[in-house]
Amino acid sequence: ERLAQTRPVSLDGSQTEGAAAARAQATTTMMVHNVPPDITLARLLQDWPLDGKYDFLYLPMTSGGKRAVGYAFLNFVTEAHAAAFRSEWNGRRMDGFPTGRKLKVASAEVQGLAANMAHLQGRACA
Repeated sequence: ERLAQTRPVSLDGSQTEGAAAARAQATTTMMVHNVPPDITLARLLQDWPLDGKYDFLYLPMTSGGKRAVGYAFLNFVTEAHAAAFRSEWNGRRMDGFPTGRKLKVASAEVQGLAANMAHLQGRACA
């Protein structure tokens, strides 16, 4: 199935290239598995508020754009924030989705804001 994807949310437009390169080396990007298919980006932002701890949130959607494909990506501004998020959310269910599967939070293959933005460049985003 071809995926249409929601636009990645980059929150730190003032970041320097040097800082982006340094963070790309660190484990700051997490992949969250078992995200409920009926969840929306707005709902994720309620559960994971824009509090300055992360600068990137990506929720891939099905080709119709009405359902999440089951995972999300977040890039945190520090490794400590990423580790704290993993500790808080790994093994937890999303509030309001009690029958949903427990979330699995793991390090993503692509690390860092700049690398994630480059990885998504040229892909279909809503």
